Amino acid sequence: MRYSVTFLEDDYEALEKRLAASTDEQAAFLICRIAQTEGETRLLVRELLPVTGEDVIEQSPVHMKIAPRAYTRAMKRANDEKSCLLFVHSHPNGYPNHSAQDDIEEAKLFKTAYTRIRTPGIHGSLVLTPQGLSSARVWLPDGESTSIERIRIVGRRVRFWFSQQSTTEISTFFDRQVRAFGPDIQRLLSHLRVGIVGVGGTGSSVLEQLIRLGVGTIYISDGERFESSNVNRVYGSRVIDDTLPKIKIAQRLAAEIGLGTKVKLIDKPISYQSALKTLRDCDIVFGCTDDELGRSLLNTFAIYYYIPVFDMGVKIDSDEGVIRSINGRVTTLVNGAACLHCRGRVSAERIAAQAEWEADPEGAQALHDEGYLPELGDPAPAVVAFTTTVAASAVSEFLHRLTGFMGPDRESTEVLHLIDQTSVRTNRVASQHDCFCADKYHWGRGDVRPFLDTTWRAE
Repeated sequence: MRYSVTFLEDDYEALEKRLAASTDEQAAFLICRIAQTEGETRLLVRELLPVTGEDVIEQSPVHMKIAPRAYTRAMKRANDEKSCLLFVHSHPNGYPNHSAQDDIEEAKLFKTAYTRIRTPGIHGSLVLTPQGLSSARVWLPDGESTSIERIRIVGRRVRFWFSQQSTTEISTFFDRQVRAFGPDIQRLLSHLRVGIVGVGGTGSSVLEQLIRLGVGTIYISDGERFESSNVNRVYGSRVIDDTLPKIKIAQRLAAEIGLGTKVKLIDKPISYQSALKTLRDCDIVFGCTDDELGRSLLNTFAIYYYIPVFDMGVKIDSDEGVIRSINGRVTTLVNGAACLHCRGRVSAERIAAQAEWEADPEGAQALHDEGYLPELGDPAPAVVAFTTTVAASAVSEFLHRLTGFMGPDRESTEVLHLIDQTSVRTNRVASQHDCFCADKYHWGRGDVRPFLDTTWRAE
């Protein structure tokens, strides 16, 4: 089992500022919801509770004594919020590991935590030095501890901390990328788990680029079979692949490129909760689906799990072969930014219609015949040059979030391509105050029943 922690950037920066406020040791508690899969237990930080004032009994650069009531209050808060607890303290002298005294005190603390916090889950602790995160572990119910494998900090950038810094030799295949971004970014790419929802025109292009960038593990969700009429824009496809599952074409593409990318296949669309649940193992997701139901689900998924989603689309407006406009879009879905509902990129009416058509096609047809349900429409025009342009833009946004190569002032969350006008625009829009994405109650909710607080189609 892997263990990880995810912060929102503002919360992490507030924690760093608080713990660096003095040359004496400082401490805080973090209230976290949980996301648990077969391979990973993920703690999602939702609230920071600093230890201050009368709760500090003794304090020095190498030691701190905290009043028991502070621990009791934090445990009660975690229990009331059906959450887990992280204890964080600083080592101003720069000592990077948990000390022997930390081992003794934390063993007692977390034995009590497992008694007082009735939420099923895991608890743990972090150490920060003046240089930042330096040690992280969870305490298991049996009193043993084990390392937290990675910590994510999600916001204007997506930063990662790993318990073991990789010294893996970088393949010469990536030499020119290393010349651009340096070896640390190349090693980071090899450790990332990235999801792709839909491997049609844009999705297959994203896949090809991520493989060649050296992303370590790629999760691919698509329940459709390939139609040979789409060979003009699906990367890795052949005419003879007609009726082959799209995920199999994607798997073959990764194998034939031969860079060692691990591929995890999900043979269902994300309108099945089992498919979307699998993506909880990912660090980042690319949304390459055409349907508004899928987009809406990814929209909520990003908010509940602090997993950035790069949602993209291409729209060609043409009449009898004459192009009126070609518009592409890449929208980054993260907490605090306008979501697809805020931006009017999805509509409740079409989401409901698509859900009905997928869950009960016969019933949907009957409602359509009676005029109560709209038809979903014919497939939209698509051209490989335009889908590739938008896919490349999304991958560039991904790289910018990791490296900041576009500069510190580039904080936009949407890129608009007016392809027929050779024009690119960007914007950064805050959430609408009355939209669900602006309500912090939903932020980092993690695993709830029903999943994403949503009703799901039968598996």
